[in-house]
Amino acid sequence: MTARPRTRDEAAGELLRTAALRMKERVGELAEQVMARLHTEVPGFVDHVDDPDCSLDGFATMITMHLDRLVDPERDADAARYLREAGRRQAAQGMPPELLTHVFAVGGAVVWQGLVDTVAAHHPGGIPLMVHIAPRMWGFRERTTAILADAYRETLGDGTAGGGRRAVRVLEALLDGRTDSLGVRAAAQALGVPGDGRFVVAVTSVRASASGTPGDDAFPAGAGSRVLRVPRGTGEVLVVLLGDRSPGALAALLGAVPGLRAGVSPVVHGPAELHRALTLAELALPTCAFDGEVALWEDRMPTVVAAADRRLAGELAERVLGPLRELPDEERESLLLTFTTWMECDGSPRAAAERMDCHRNTVLNRLRRLELLTGRRLAHPRELVDLALAVDVLRSAAT
Repeated sequence: MTARPRTRDEAAGELLRTAALRMKERVGELAEQVMARLHTEVPGFVDHVDDPDCSLDGFATMITMHLDRLVDPERDADAARYLREAGRRQAAQGMPPELLTHVFAVGGAVVWQGLVDTVAAHHPGGIPLMVHIAPRMWGFRERTTAILADAYRETLGDGTAGGGRRAVRVLEALLDGRTDSLGVRAAAQALGVPGDGRFVVAVTSVRASASGTPGDDAFPAGAGSRVLRVPRGTGEVLVVLLGDRSPGALAALLGAVPGLRAGVSPVVHGPAELHRALTLAELALPTCAFDGEVALWEDRMPTVVAAADRRLAGELAERVLGPLRELPDEERESLLLTFTTWMECDGSPRAAAERMDCHRNTVLNRLRRLELLTGRRLAHPRELVDLALAVDVLRSAAT
């Protein structure tokens, strides 16, 4: 009776085991390759060279773990145990999650390249089978990332491991854009937020938490919202998982905090976008002209663009509003306040008059006076834009 021919998957599995066994003779050399790549590719790695897990012995242990489970799939449980311990250990020691996943990704890449080289040198006829081995290696990598992230997240939630400080470091790495795709995924899992959630970032001039708002309980239950905080200077950065809420809901909460000014980003999708959101929120913040004002990026975009170059912004304000410098301070402020209120009331003189507690004709007379002095007609869109931007720039410069 003839033996059943092996399937391609079976042949690939046998080739994988044979190559992995041969590679176990080169563990020290492979560990040196991991060390060299991390020094070259990851600037932050130098801060962890004294960590036993980041030593040649530590990398040799990691590579041995990779090879053991390639030789014997029954060793997967041992590998998972090793990965959980490594994840918890590094979270407790403060290694950023993106660096942790990068270390293991480099280890996996070195093992894969070693397999390719070993097969090419000793089993050249097996090269076509490598296409069947690649998905297995990718599966190992995915499981490795998931196990590390779960262990990291569990440790962040463990008060004995300084979880709050670790969470801040993870969040800072996301906000500063110091994460690759694997790091973002691990950080999201570690923080317990979805990888495709709706987020906004708010930058405040003082710490909103000092006044007790807003926190996780600021949104209605079931909205899926969460607030994460990072202190920065005299203020802080709030990262808000919105759920089904709008940025306006956050703006309303922040506006109720005494003495607070805040810039709020547009909605971004996923933690990978938090760096961009932070940049936009930081640009919006300086457009706040008084305490209690909250600047939504989407409402302040023209002003931010105009003020991005202070010299050009100053020239715009001078060109449009220069004639007002000759007026008494009280009259100048009255004209500017009337124009700003009229704009906030969607161009309604009646609504502006009610808000300012004066007659509608008073509002109209002041607006005509402003038109006469600046040469800008409010009924002409381009000229109205010039005037609105100049007033916003002037208000921002005065803060």
